Amino acid sequence: MKNFGKNLSLILIFISFPFSQILPNEVEFYFHPDEFSLGEYAKLEIKAFGDKPFRVLQTSLKQNGVRVRYVGSGTETQIINLKVTKSQIINYYVDTETEGSFQLPEITVEYDQQKYTSPPIKFKVSKKTKHNPNGFMNPFPFEFDDNDTNEIPEVAFHTNKSVFYKGEPIVGYFVLYYSHYRQPFLERDPNHSISFPFFLSETLRQVSVQIEPEVLRNNTPKKTMVFAKEIYGLTALKSGTFTLGKTKFITGDSLRFNSIQETIETNPTKVMVLDLPNKSPKGFTGAIGNFKLKFISTPKQVYEGETAYFEVNIEGEGGFEGIKPMDFSNAKIKCISQTKSKTFQQLDSGEYGFYSKVKFLYSYQVLNQKKEIIEPYRFSFFSLSEKKYTTLELPFPEFQILPKRNLNLETIPQNTKVNLEWPFFTLVLLAIFGIFSYIGFKKYSFHLEIQTFVATVESFGKKRGFFLTEYLTKQGIPSSDSEWFTQILESDPNSDLQGLYKGLSSKDRTKVLTITKKIQPKE
Repeated sequence: MKNFGKNLSLILIFISFPFSQILPNEVEFYFHPDEFSLGEYAKLEIKAFGDKPFRVLQTSLKQNGVRVRYVGSGTETQIINLKVTKSQIINYYVDTETEGSFQLPEITVEYDQQKYTSPPIKFKVSKKTKHNPNGFMNPFPFEFDDNDTNEIPEVAFHTNKSVFYKGEPIVGYFVLYYSHYRQPFLERDPNHSISFPFFLSETLRQVSVQIEPEVLRNNTPKKTMVFAKEIYGLTALKSGTFTLGKTKFITGDSLRFNSIQETIETNPTKVMVLDLPNKSPKGFTGAIGNFKLKFISTPKQVYEGETAYFEVNIEGEGGFEGIKPMDFSNAKIKCISQTKSKTFQQLDSGEYGFYSKVKFLYSYQVLNQKKEIIEPYRFSFFSLSEKKYTTLELPFPEFQILPKRNLNLETIPQNTKVNLEWPFFTLVLLAIFGIFSYIGFKKYSFHLEIQTFVATVESFGKKRGFFLTEYLTKQGIPSSDSEWFTQILESDPNSDLQGLYKGLSSKDRTKVLTITKKIQPKE
């Protein structure tokens, strides 16, 4: 992902924290700008790093010609190397009635029952601009700023590639281009969906897009702002030419009072999706990227008449959409379960992209001691770096086949002593057999529980977060249980579904199974 447009240089990074080392319970004060024109406003931003109670003690203050007004609060989540840090924000606007040099009055807030006061911050207010942008001491309550009247904002959709193959995942994002906004406001219009025709789309988490702060747009210098709330992973399902990202946004200047927010249509982008080259290898199912193949959890020996289990692991750079289990010619070998995961991360090349992990569990019924010739496991994918098909092969793991286990009791010589003790030994053997039967039944039941959980989650497709909660609620699941189930799936994004279920407590497993039974289709 090196070229992100003619005028943009895109670097995909995890969201970086803009402050130095700070304790989770500290409060910091930020004032900007430190010089502005009379009639305009500066902003005081107070951040508390943590999720303890954070409250305002002063809503307005006027001292020595400086007016401070509380304008709202919010929260912010930062992610550093997959570690989530939450912060709370309180905002004030600061203005004056005259020009000159001033000092910010003391503003006090309370965090975790402890008070914090702003430091002595000095700032300067210069003469008025041609028009008073905020209407302060102005008999006309409307803005007449030449800059605003000439402002023509634009929101465009971009992708990291404009020509790519069907099945190859790409990244898409929205950018606001503006000229005179002091602090641009950008939100997607909730009444309009986004058009991604013939594409599988998913919202990427823990991902940020950084671009040049100023670019030439249609030969005009423009400032830029990425809409960081929604960055998309897109996978083409069909070849051809498509227009992506058509929707509407609401934009305006959040630092101007009386500013008018406007709804604008986005400028979508055109992309060309290519078909993969002809003459694909036998068994190719559409995987694109660079993958590794290995067997894990293979048995050393199996008894005749029992079942051996093998697990195949495929992982590497690329999406998992085209990775399918291999069908063996031997009908005794069947794929009984599969788990898939995909993350957006830094790759070995130093670039950022998708990394997928797929596991297939196979069962093999061993009916006799005669060894069978089994073809190697084959997996084919299209390598983007080499622009050609690649096939990986692994020989089927060998194991020792032992004679069938004899579970019948041996004949015990008849004598008086044995006859006397026989009922006792019978009871002991029956008890042991009952214990092993119970353990076997519990393991079998637990395996069925895992299969039910995995199948249910896979039936959700790409629904996660808010969309999954909404879907579960529509299926008749209480909203509290829907949110709880969604949080369970997002608690460990790096774990596969089997591992996630095994890590739940017995109480949580029971609750999960109750929810899955409610949403399973009625037969």
